[in-house]
Amino acid sequence: MPEAVHIDWQPIGDGRASEAIYAQLRELITSGALRPGDRLPSERAMMEQLGRSRPTIREALRMLEQGGYVASTHGASGAVVQELTIDGVEQPLTAMLRLNQISLEELGEYRAVNDGTIAGWAALRRSEADLADMEACLLAAEQALGDSRRFAELDVGFHSLLSRATGNQVAMIVTEVLGKVEQHVLLKKMSTLNDSQQLALARRILSRHREILDAIRRRDDAAAKQAMREHTRAAGTDLKV
Repeated sequence: MPEAVHIDWQPIGDGRASEAIYAQLRELITSGALRPGDRLPSERAMMEQLGRSRPTIREALRMLEQGGYVASTHGASGAVVQELTIDGVEQPLTAMLRLNQISLEELGEYRAVNDGTIAGWAALRRSEADLADMEACLLAAEQALGDSRRFAELDVGFHSLLSRATGNQVAMIVTEVLGKVEQHVLLKKMSTLNDSQQLALARRILSRHREILDAIRRRDDAAAKQAMREHTRAAGTDLKV
């Protein structure tokens, strides 16, 4: 078993110590200073090095594990750094939303530009098969009205199909990551609404998706971009909790 790596810890400032420890370790992993297969110090060693309690250390490690950065081990051995995956990008974004480190407004502002560009590309590049898949997705979403979890999955699915129609791999990856974050936001909002309010929200989303698809079907990239911008702008209002 490889020995634990040495970490030059930075001072822990004000605020939650677990979040500061998490942020330091995440930066070391994403920068490449810690590589897949490296073993972190044990919980006890980190407690001694940082002068923090076991619950604090465990909370930081739990957040890292949820983000896909490390895999915990049983016993005294330290957690092991993992290869980063798409889930390893999406989960920290979701955590940052929960911790109010990024706002729904910031997410919407970015998506208005990113998703607008994707919609425009899709209008110019889509195939008949792409159109058929997007239409099938919207039909399934219509049938899922009243089932918030299924509807949220199909909401993400529609945006994934849009990105696939662009033929751009980066667009597909970014859309998949942000789509999972958006799915969490939508489900959180749905949980605050009664049945009739959930149905009304889902119908508004479905209507805007149809406007986007209609523009893509006509190969009208300007209209597709505008429809997507209006969609993301409306979502910024609809999804506030």
